[in-house]
Amino acid sequence: MTHCPNCHSKNLRRSRTRNRWERWRKEITSKRPYRCRDCQWRGWLSVSVDVEETMPNLPTAADPPNLRGTRLARSDARQKLDLKALDEFHTAAHKDDT
Repeated sequence: MTHCPNCHSKNLRRSRTRNRWERWRKEITSKRPYRCRDCQWRGWLSVSVDVEETMPNLPTAADPPNLRGTRLARSDARQKLDLKALDEFHTAAHKDDT
């Protein structure tokens, strides 16, 4: 287990997800919400198991034949999901709510 980034205590526990955003984030990343019992810090930390090891690379579905050659066809260039940008967006939106 890791330590609290705020007070460096090892007295951490897993925290429950609060909303749809957090449940979705938990499903697609290897990070989980934690809370420090000493300083009450709450945040996301990586779990020790690597998601790539537990979930094999699944093949993507091919384009349906009726979309090939049209504007609706899937492009070959796949975009990676930038989790840091999502974290920054979520943190900024959360600060605006308070």
